[in-house]
Amino acid sequence: MTPEPTSRLNATALLSVVVGVFGTICFFWGIAGIGAIVLGVVANTEIKRSEGRQHGQGLAIAGIVLGALHLFAIVIGMAALFTFAAHPPSFLTPAVPPKVAAPFKLAPPPPAPSAPPVRPAGERAGSATREAATRVTPLGKLTLVDPGTEVRSLAGLVKAQRALADTEHQKLVLWVTSVDCAPCNGVSVALSNRRLQEALAGVRLLRVDTADFHHDLVKLGVPVDVRPGFALLDASGAPSDYVSGGEWDADIPENIAPVLGGFVRGTYRTRRNPWTGPARSDETAL
Repeated sequence: MTPEPTSRLNATALLSVVVGVFGTICFFWGIAGIGAIVLGVVANTEIKRSEGRQHGQGLAIAGIVLGALHLFAIVIGMAALFTFAAHPPSFLTPAVPPKVAAPFKLAPPPPAPSAPPVRPAGERAGSATREAATRVTPLGKLTLVDPGTEVRSLAGLVKAQRALADTEHQKLVLWVTSVDCAPCNGVSVALSNRRLQEALAGVRLLRVDTADFHHDLVKLGVPVDVRPGFALLDASGAPSDYVSGGEWDADIPENIAPVLGGFVRGTYRTRRNPWTGPARSDETAL
């Protein structure tokens, strides 16, 4: 419709454009967008009904377009905001170090029964380093005996310990060691372990050093060349059976306990080094 020469500009159409532009500048996109569209539609209707007395239909359409762009921008912005919140960019996400599973730890074994510390074999070599009195150390159900400097004869010592072993219903075992014997020290340390103490339960273990009783051990028929050595002593004090540290590998309780436990109970029969009995005076000790 061509406007008449006397037509006037529709104020609502102009207001629609003003609201759209104002909303764009001031970021009131939601309210301004709806207002621009409503005003633009109303202005367009008024212009059509004026039958040429009013003009400004282009401004009304511009206001409607601006309002629609506002609402479209709001929809796009909200979609981007939700996407951003659900999947934030990697540069905004704080780096979290990967979790490393802690190694599994076994519970520590129960502590062994409290007892006086077992001295390594090296501390007992020679009368200069032996204690003055014979020392008796209970280790669980095992009794360890270290002769003192007052002992002059192995035969007398064995006889006295045999009597005590019979009184306590124990088996008397002679342990042969020396100062320069690393496996002997390994056995000394292993004696603090519950497993070895259980294997030797009911045993009276007499620990003697070859430097102190070499002649007596040879006379008794106990081998002195392989250490550590263990001899079961019968009622007369003579060795009835013998094994050495060569029967196991590493000097740890897991290896020592089965050998010595079976030895003192008479069940250790398959051996690496079978014992053939005490050496005669004209033979070399094993």
